[in-house]
Amino acid sequence: MQTEAPDFDSLKADPSWKITIVRSVWYPECTNALTHDAKVALITAGISEENITVIDAPGSFEIPLLAKHAIEDVRCDGVIAFGIVVQGATHHASLVAEQAAAGIMNVQLSTGVPVTFEVMFVDTIEDAQVRSLGPKGKGSLAAHTLLSCLAKLCEMRS
Repeated sequence: MQTEAPDFDSLKADPSWKITIVRSVWYPECTNALTHDAKVALITAGISEENITVIDAPGSFEIPLLAKHAIEDVRCDGVIAFGIVVQGATHHASLVAEQAAAGIMNVQLSTGVPVTFEVMFVDTIEDAQVRSLGPKGKGSLAAHTLLSCLAKLCEMRS
């Protein structure tokens, strides 16, 4: 059973926040759509387009490293990670997905900067398309989740 997403309609962002989107270049139909929807949601919430950086990763396995460098070198306030990992005939896909998740968690805990995780581990590319294209796409949800986390961190630090 799928639950409804939280209501983010009243969410407003600090216009000075710098957001980086790190996306895998695999399955670009999906990761480009996720990125587009996230950017629209960020801009609608008050983030200026010049404060949004997109970094293309060679694959999902490399996303944590590039996210860490975005935090340390670009000095962004938050990262959104987009990737698609499709299960194949071997266990390679599950290893990539698990390590991407562990790496992203490590990055956010070691830096204190939130990284929203949307690296999808799916059985088929059609599963990924359902979760990334059209009205069920998770791009805007990822952006709202990141902004909500940033707002909560600001609230807790003040």
